[in-house]
Amino acid sequence: MRRKTKLFLILGVSSALYTCKEDIQIDTPGITSYQTAEVAYLGDSIPLDITIKGEYPINTIKATFFRNGEQIAESIIPAKEAGSYRNRLKIPFTKGIADGPAEIQLMVKNKNFNYSTVMVPIQVTRPKFPYLTLKTAYGNYRMEPVPGESYKYAVSAAFPNTKLNALIEAPAYGKNGNTLLFGGTEISAYATDKDSIPFQIVRAPGTVFTVSFDTRSFEGSPFLKPAFGGIDFPNFVNSIAVIEAEFKQNQSISLDGILDIANWWIDPSFLSNNGDGSYKFRATDGKYRITAHQALKYFKIEPMQGNMLADFDPISKTGAVWINGGIGDQAGSSPAERFGIPSATTNGALWNPEKNVAMAPLGNGIYQIKLIAGQNLFLSNVSGSTAGIAFYQNSRSFDNYFALNLVQTLYGNPGQPTSAGGSARFELKTASGNLSKGAPIISTGSNRSLGVNRTYVFTLDTKVSPAAVTITLE
Repeated sequence: MRRKTKLFLILGVSSALYTCKEDIQIDTPGITSYQTAEVAYLGDSIPLDITIKGEYPINTIKATFFRNGEQIAESIIPAKEAGSYRNRLKIPFTKGIADGPAEIQLMVKNKNFNYSTVMVPIQVTRPKFPYLTLKTAYGNYRMEPVPGESYKYAVSAAFPNTKLNALIEAPAYGKNGNTLLFGGTEISAYATDKDSIPFQIVRAPGTVFTVSFDTRSFEGSPFLKPAFGGIDFPNFVNSIAVIEAEFKQNQSISLDGILDIANWWIDPSFLSNNGDGSYKFRATDGKYRITAHQALKYFKIEPMQGNMLADFDPISKTGAVWINGGIGDQAGSSPAERFGIPSATTNGALWNPEKNVAMAPLGNGIYQIKLIAGQNLFLSNVSGSTAGIAFYQNSRSFDNYFALNLVQTLYGNPGQPTSAGGSARFELKTASGNLSKGAPIISTGSNRSLGVNRTYVFTLDTKVSPAAVTITLE
């Protein structure tokens, strides 16, 4: 009885497998004919007529553009069944491609993922437009071909602004051509109306200057190199670039060539806003290291002595004063990131001497730093939590800390100079733990909010001993 049962099972499985085989349709679609252009300009939309055969439902018709064996672009033609289709294929307008032969691969694939392909040779040429149009907020300007340079166009004019956000439009070229817009911070050929090119030059508004563009290399001008106070940064390496130069107190500082400068944090300790896009250098005359951080979006400004970062000179009261901080005398339940430039969360100092922050030397032994609550100084509004900062004489160590005398703090809300205003916002304490080497610290009061976005100014007078700390609210 058991043997008969097994035999029936085997016969049943065989029958099921045979039925499944019958249901599977083994079919390879084919391309029976096609017609398209043999010669095209970059940027063209060329006609394509294609006829396909196949019993099984069609999944897709794909056209892929190759140049020197490299895939440049592809497009899809909607299809569901065998038959004839008509569409237009866009020949991509890309930089650097020389005139010459290319290939279009036509592929038809069915729902069963069986496919056939045909390679279609085509000759491509870069168009030489009769003109380009520079499209700005101040109007359109005609760019003429530059003699002797096949793909370069230029226009000279007294543009109303030296920051000239613009698009460049190329007219349709030939019978299959399309109008093209060039734009973007990294220029490409298929921009949108919002994707402008940020041309910029250092000139007085209304001064004549030339805007140029090459439709082969996609190189344009003028563009400013990233610069601080007229000094160009070298090329960025790992999003960082450094200059070391002499600057003068009250010198006007321009920040050029950084396209997203509106998103950068500008250190108010060293730079005060002039209101016209430039800044005033607040620190004393001397040599400074300026480090531009593209990832963190800020300039780190540090005093130098010769080729090294400056230390404090206790005799002349010159050089640099360095601060660090983090958890004050109470850890509480708040995050550890309590102090850091440009922000406590993105670049917390965390009592790491390698992240010491320079105060701005204002002269006559006075040093100053401005910290913003909720940004680079923790709010201290979590029960049992404090943020603290200490003052040191060495650029990258905690070897020599300043003894402190807190001569003026702030009381009440938002902050008054006398105790009649309520409890103190800041207190003089000693740092807990070994990280800060037991330095005297200015600590925020436990469970006392400093008020989000308030700017606190810490001024250190090193001419007296212990050094006098004054805190004011800007």
